[in-house]
Amino acid sequence: MKFASWNINSINLRKETVLNWIIENSIDVLGLQEIKCENEKFPTDFFHEKGYFTEVIGQKSYNGVAIISKHPIKLNKSCLPSLKEEEPQARYIEVEINNFIYTSIYVPNGNPIDTNKFDYKKKWLDCLIKHSNDLLEFEKPVILAGDFNVIPETLDCWDEKVWENDALAVPIIRKQFRTIKHQGYFDAFRLLNGNKTEWSFWDYQNGSWNKDYGIRIDHFLINSYAADIIKNCTIDKRPRGKEKPSDHTPVVIEF
Repeated sequence: MKFASWNINSINLRKETVLNWIIENSIDVLGLQEIKCENEKFPTDFFHEKGYFTEVIGQKSYNGVAIISKHPIKLNKSCLPSLKEEEPQARYIEVEINNFIYTSIYVPNGNPIDTNKFDYKKKWLDCLIKHSNDLLEFEKPVILAGDFNVIPETLDCWDEKVWENDALAVPIIRKQFRTIKHQGYFDAFRLLNGNKTEWSFWDYQNGSWNKDYGIRIDHFLINSYAADIIKNCTIDKRPRGKEKPSDHTPVVIEF
């Protein structure tokens, strides 16, 4: 089974790109973030006509997560259980596919750090920490996948000084990310690639792509059942170099 995660930065702008990529790379399951549309605006028929199943948690104009799969999908959760909001932002979807529990996660950016946006990010991550711990009760592979908006370590960015006061890298956010790992999850990329430096995001500004000014903020956190059977975890940077790309590129995990 090959799973992938991709912050697509508008699915309706890039649906052909997504379809071509999952076919060319034999992807079984793709989690999307920032689909930037409501459920009824998601190109469901477009993917169904090609034989794919979909589950969508959308929101008008921004956020939004979705799953595209070759295999039938059982929807488990459409938001974090402990996040007490009347209308929660569309940032979390959890499904079960072929005995895998798989998520598509879009953690709030949190910038600027002196605003309530940063407070909301911390609150949201606390809710994720609580739920990730609950998921460890399942005796099956669990994959927490998505755009975490967290640079875990110095080697996950092109220049630590540039990001040291950013909501993606400040100590309290990195600590929250580590808390999930300490519960019993493994960073799949680091598990298989050691200290290799690769990026999953390059800003549209300042020529970041051409200068390779990137960061790694798209992650797979996997439980021990998944770690026992993992075969590969890679970042496919090719889509970022194509015409009208997302500012993120897909990450892939194989079992």
